[in-house]
Amino acid sequence: MPRPAPRRRAALASVPVALLALAVSGCGGSSHAARAASERQRADSVERVALRGYLRAVEPIRLAVNRLLEGADPILSAYSHARLSPRSASQRMGTLERHFAAYTVDIAAVEPGTPALRSLQALYAHTYILEDSYLSALTTGLGERNLDGLPNTQSEQRAAIIQWRTGLEVLARRLDVALPGDLQAAGRGEIAPSPHGS
Repeated sequence: MPRPAPRRRAALASVPVALLALAVSGCGGSSHAARAASERQRADSVERVALRGYLRAVEPIRLAVNRLLEGADPILSAYSHARLSPRSASQRMGTLERHFAAYTVDIAAVEPGTPALRSLQALYAHTYILEDSYLSALTTGLGERNLDGLPNTQSEQRAAIIQWRTGLEVLARRLDVALPGDLQAAGRGEIAPSPHGS
Protein backbone atom coordinates (compact mmCIF):
# COMPACT_ATOMS: atom_id res chain seq x y z
CA MET A 1 0.00 0.00 0.00
CA PRO A 2 1.48 3.37 -0.93
CA ARG A 3 2.28 5.67 1.93
CA PRO A 4 0.69 9.16 1.94
CA ALA A 5 2.88 11.93 0.76
CA PRO A 6 4.56 13.91 3.58
CA ARG A 7 2.34 16.94 2.96
CA ARG A 8 -0.80 14.81 3.19
CA ARG A 9 0.51 13.12 6.35
CA ALA A 10 0.98 16.54 8.01
CA ALA A 11 -2.56 17.55 7.04
CA LEU A 12 -3.99 14.32 8.50
CA ALA A 13 -1.98 14.76 11.68
CA SER A 14 -3.30 18.31 12.11
CA VAL A 15 -6.97 17.22 11.87
CA PRO A 16 -7.04 15.52 15.30
CA VAL A 17 -5.20 18.48 16.82
CA ALA A 18 -7.80 20.89 15.41
CA LEU A 19 -10.65 18.67 16.62
CA LEU A 20 -9.04 18.38 20.02
CA ALA A 21 -8.60 22.16 20.23
CA LEU A 22 -12.26 22.64 19.25
CA ALA A 23 -13.40 20.10 21.82
CA VAL A 24 -11.27 21.69 24.53
CA SER A 25 -12.57 25.17 23.75
CA GLY A 26 -16.13 23.80 23.77
CA CYS A 27 -15.54 22.20 27.15
CA GLY A 28 -13.97 25.40 28.39
CA GLY A 29 -17.09 27.33 27.43
CA SER A 30 -19.40 24.93 29.20
CA SER A 31 -17.11 24.70 32.22
CA HIS A 32 -17.05 28.52 32.35
CA ALA A 33 -20.87 28.57 32.26
CA ALA A 34 -21.02 25.86 34.93
CA ARG A 35 -18.53 27.79 37.06
CA ALA A 36 -20.56 31.00 36.66
CA ALA A 37 -23.77 29.16 37.56
CA SER A 38 -22.09 27.64 40.62
CA GLU A 39 -20.82 31.05 41.73
CA ARG A 40 -24.32 32.53 41.27
CA GLN A 41 -25.78 29.71 43.39
CA ARG A 42 -23.18 30.35 46.09
CA ALA A 43 -23.88 34.10 46.03
CA ASP A 44 -27.64 33.47 46.22
CA SER A 45 -27.10 31.10 49.14
CA VAL A 46 -25.08 33.76 51.00
CA GLU A 47 -27.78 36.37 50.27
CA ARG A 48 -30.53 33.97 51.37
CA VAL A 49 -28.80 33.33 54.71
CA ALA A 50 -28.20 37.08 55.16
CA LEU A 51 -31.85 37.94 54.42
CA ARG A 52 -33.15 35.33 56.86
CA GLY A 53 -30.71 36.53 59.52
CA TYR A 54 -31.75 40.13 58.91
CA LEU A 55 -35.43 39.28 59.32
CA ARG A 56 -34.68 37.37 62.55
CA ALA A 57 -32.90 40.46 63.91
CA VAL A 58 -35.43 43.08 62.77
CA GLU A 59 -38.79 41.38 63.29
CA PRO A 60 -38.79 41.27 67.12
CA ILE A 61 -37.90 44.98 67.22
CA ARG A 62 -40.46 45.93 64.57
CA LEU A 63 -43.26 44.02 66.31
CA ALA A 64 -42.33 45.40 69.74
CA VAL A 65 -42.38 48.95 68.34
CA ASN A 66 -45.81 48.38 66.80
CA ARG A 67 -47.13 47.25 70.19
CA LEU A 68 -45.44 50.16 71.97
CA LEU A 69 -46.89 52.78 69.62
CA GLU A 70 -50.40 51.40 70.17
CA GLY A 71 -50.01 52.79 73.69
CA ALA A 72 -49.72 56.37 72.40
CA ASP A 73 -53.32 56.70 71.23
CA PRO A 74 -54.92 56.11 74.65
CA ILE A 75 -52.64 58.76 76.18
CA LEU A 76 -53.49 61.27 73.46
CA SER A 77 -57.18 60.46 73.55
CA ALA A 78 -57.31 60.91 77.35
CA TYR A 79 -55.42 64.19 77.00
CA SER A 80 -57.71 65.54 74.27
CA HIS A 81 -60.81 64.64 76.35
CA ALA A 82 -59.31 66.25 79.49
CA ARG A 83 -59.11 62.92 81.32
CA LEU A 84 -55.34 63.42 81.67
CA SER A 85 -53.60 66.62 82.71
CA PRO A 86 -50.93 68.01 80.36
CA ARG A 87 -48.26 67.06 82.91
CA SER A 88 -49.50 63.45 83.25
CA ALA A 89 -49.88 63.07 79.50
CA SER A 90 -46.37 64.42 78.97
CA GLN A 91 -44.93 62.07 81.59
CA ARG A 92 -46.63 59.02 80.07
CA MET A 93 -45.61 59.99 76.56
CA GLY A 94 -42.09 60.63 77.82
CA THR A 95 -41.94 57.08 79.20
CA LEU A 96 -43.16 55.74 75.87
CA GLU A 97 -40.59 57.86 74.00
CA ARG A 98 -37.74 56.54 76.18
CA HIS A 99 -38.77 52.97 75.40
CA PHE A 100 -38.92 53.88 71.73
CA ALA A 101 -35.45 55.47 71.95
CA ALA A 102 -34.10 52.13 73.23
CA TYR A 103 -35.60 50.39 70.19
CA THR A 104 -34.01 53.06 67.98
CA VAL A 105 -30.62 52.02 69.34
CA ASP A 106 -31.50 48.33 68.86
CA ILE A 107 -32.48 48.85 65.23
CA ALA A 108 -29.38 50.97 64.56
CA ALA A 109 -27.23 48.12 65.91
CA VAL A 110 -28.50 45.65 63.28
CA GLU A 111 -25.70 45.07 60.76
CA PRO A 112 -26.85 43.11 57.70
CA GLY A 113 -24.39 40.92 55.82
CA THR A 114 -24.85 42.16 52.25
CA PRO A 115 -24.64 45.57 50.54
CA ALA A 116 -28.28 45.37 49.37
CA LEU A 117 -29.52 44.71 52.89
CA ARG A 118 -27.26 47.38 54.38
CA SER A 119 -28.79 49.93 52.01
CA LEU A 120 -32.33 48.87 52.96
CA GLN A 121 -31.44 48.83 56.66
CA ALA A 122 -30.15 52.41 56.48
CA LEU A 123 -33.54 53.50 55.11
CA TYR A 124 -35.43 51.62 57.80
CA ALA A 125 -33.24 52.75 60.70
CA HIS A 126 -33.70 56.38 59.64
CA THR A 127 -37.48 56.06 60.13
CA TYR A 128 -36.81 55.34 63.81
CA ILE A 129 -34.82 58.57 64.12
CA LEU A 130 -37.72 60.49 62.56
CA GLU A 131 -40.28 58.82 64.82
CA ASP A 132 -38.18 59.40 67.94
CA SER A 133 -37.87 63.08 67.00
CA TYR A 134 -41.64 63.29 66.60
CA LEU A 135 -42.33 61.53 69.92
CA SER A 136 -39.88 63.80 71.71
CA ALA A 137 -41.58 66.91 70.29
CA LEU A 138 -44.99 65.43 71.16
CA THR A 139 -43.88 64.85 74.77
CA THR A 140 -42.76 68.46 75.08
CA GLY A 141 -45.86 69.77 73.33
CA LEU A 142 -48.18 67.91 75.68
CA GLY A 143 -46.45 69.39 78.72
CA GLU A 144 -46.62 72.88 77.25
CA ARG A 145 -50.20 72.49 75.98
CA ASN A 146 -49.01 73.39 72.50
CA LEU A 147 -49.17 70.76 69.77
CA ASP A 148 -49.01 73.18 66.85
CA GLY A 149 -45.27 72.90 66.21
CA LEU A 150 -44.97 69.12 65.83
CA PRO A 151 -42.62 68.02 63.04
CA ASN A 152 -44.39 66.50 60.04
CA THR A 153 -42.34 63.37 59.43
CA GLN A 154 -45.10 61.01 58.28
CA SER A 155 -44.60 61.38 54.52
CA GLU A 156 -40.85 60.86 54.73
CA GLN A 157 -41.26 57.90 57.08
CA ARG A 158 -43.95 56.31 54.92
CA ALA A 159 -41.88 56.65 51.74
CA ALA A 160 -38.80 55.13 53.42
CA ILE A 161 -40.78 52.24 54.93
CA ILE A 162 -42.42 51.46 51.58
CA GLN A 163 -39.04 51.57 49.85
CA TRP A 164 -37.61 49.25 52.53
CA ARG A 165 -40.55 46.84 52.30
CA THR A 166 -40.46 46.78 48.49
CA GLY A 167 -36.72 46.14 48.48
CA LEU A 168 -37.20 43.21 50.86
CA GLU A 169 -39.98 41.83 48.68
CA VAL A 170 -37.81 41.99 45.55
CA LEU A 171 -34.94 40.20 47.33
CA ALA A 172 -37.25 37.61 48.87
CA ARG A 173 -38.87 36.84 45.52
CA ARG A 174 -35.51 36.38 43.80
CA LEU A 175 -34.14 34.23 46.61
CA ASP A 176 -37.39 32.34 47.27
CA VAL A 177 -37.55 33.41 50.93
CA ALA A 178 -40.88 33.79 52.75
CA LEU A 179 -41.38 37.19 54.39
CA PRO A 180 -43.48 37.71 57.53
CA GLY A 181 -47.14 37.91 56.57
CA ASP A 182 -47.77 41.25 58.26
CA LEU A 183 -44.87 42.97 56.50
CA GLN A 184 -47.33 44.03 53.79
CA ALA A 185 -48.91 46.41 56.32
CA ALA A 186 -45.63 48.28 56.88
CA GLY A 187 -45.95 51.84 55.66
CA ARG A 188 -49.72 51.76 55.45
CA GLY A 189 -52.07 53.55 57.82
CA GLU A 190 -51.01 56.01 60.50
CA ILE A 191 -47.28 56.32 60.95
CA ALA A 192 -47.04 58.79 63.85
CA PRO A 193 -49.56 58.97 66.70
CA SER A 194 -52.14 61.69 66.08
CA PRO A 195 -51.98 64.44 68.70
CA HIS A 196 -55.78 64.40 68.86
CA GLY A 197 -56.03 60.70 69.69
CA SER A 198 -57.90 58.06 67.71
